[in-house]
This record gives sequence, structure tokens and C-alpha cells, in this order.
Amino acid sequence: MAEENKPEKQKRRRLSAEDKVKILSEILLKGRGLSELADEYKIHPNKILEWRKVLFESATGIFEQKRPDITEKAQQRKIDALEKTLADKDAVIADIAQENLALKKN
Repeated sequence: MAEENKPEKQKRRRLSAEDKVKILSEILLKGRGLSELADEYKIHPNKILEWRKVLFESATGIFEQKRPDITEKAQQRKIDALEKTLADKDAVIADIAQENLALKKN
């Protein structure tokens, strides 16, 4: 009988990253209230504060990244140098193989 009075468990609703960013932008950019949005989206206000904390903790990485175009250019220069070295080695190997073949014929 005790089981009949228990409310049914509700499944947790998972919000996408886009939804979380939308909610945070409404607070940070549009100035809407935290409790107002928490009520509207049926989310505990602490959850929104947690998202904000994660956002700002991960945002520092954006400013610390090196310019990708510089690193890509450096990588391409390194690739070009390695390809030239490989081509030079192939030429030396071909010369040695040719000399070896000539010596075997003699």
C-alpha cells in the first residue's frame, strides 16, 4: 500500500550545450534574472550558476591559444623540409644501388 502513495519518478531532462549557452546569454547579455529563467526552464538556479562557472573556467583557453595560421605555417615548413630530406635520401639510395649493381656485374 505504501508504494501506491509514492509519486512517479520523473526522468531527468538533459539540455543541450546550445540550450545552456542560450540560457546563459539571456542572463549575461540580455540582463534577465536568474530566478526568472530558472522558473521558465524549470531548472534549479544553482545549476545555471554551475554552467556559468564552467563557461568562465573554460573561456580562458580561448585567449591562451596560439594563432592557428602561424602554427599551420610552421608545420607546413617542417613537412616540406622533411619531404626534401626524404627525397635526398631516396636519391642517395638510388645512386648506391646503381653502384652496387655495377660492381656485381664486374
